[in-house]
Amino acid sequence: MKRLNPEKTAAFRFDRGPVGCLLTHGFTGSPFEMRELGEYLAGKGLTVLCKPLPGHGTTAEDMSRTNWYDWYRACVINLAELSSRCEKVFLCGMSMGGTLSLHLAAHYASQYKVAGVAAYAAALYLKNPLLPLLPILKRFIRFKPPSESDVADPVARANQESYGTVPLECVSSLLDLCAHVKNDLQDVTAPVLLIQSKKDNTVPPPNALLIHRLLGTSDKTLIEVERSYHVVTVDYDKELVKERTFEFIKRIEKLS
Repeated sequence: MKRLNPEKTAAFRFDRGPVGCLLTHGFTGSPFEMRELGEYLAGKGLTVLCKPLPGHGTTAEDMSRTNWYDWYRACVINLAELSSRCEKVFLCGMSMGGTLSLHLAAHYASQYKVAGVAAYAAALYLKNPLLPLLPILKRFIRFKPPSESDVADPVARANQESYGTVPLECVSSLLDLCAHVKNDLQDVTAPVLLIQSKKDNTVPPPNALLIHRLLGTSDKTLIEVERSYHVVTVDYDKELVKERTFEFIKRIEKLS
């Protein structure tokens, strides 16, 4: 099976100031899609950590041996590591990474000094006419062809690293995660920034409105963009994503 470029998909860490940012990539993604955001935040004096989730950044066969419990457990470990070095931590997640970040905030905000969450195109549900057949299909088909890259910018699209196939069992686990987190959003009391593209072809844009409505916090902001597709951290609106994320952190922590 296709193995991704380890130089692109490797973990990264920038040790800067006392405020930390845990960056989490999306389903079948890698730290590569969070790298520019991480470098930008580090340039603003923030400590940044981003690691590949289990089964990600290598091969689809590796991913097939993991599920959302593995991905979430890794996020908890990463959060604990960053929290041990920082006074406050912000959770910044792309797509499934945003869903995982919201889940972390619901359960570990006090223990690990979570000050806020920035979720980009986070999912609570997906739409596909074949999804109702998934419990049957995954018994006979282990892998499916990947969806077309959901990046509008052709240069960014060409730079993306992605698996040649996607494990159906992992798709099923992703749906379980989304359903689980939907019931936890009322327990998210930290401030939340949501950024969602109106042209997202992977996560239906109304997801952001649903998340916004279900959040337990009163400090919640939804920003909708129109130039990008799904992966807003690398697409046409990436500069806005960087700026709005730092403004969000700066407002909460009263940074200069």
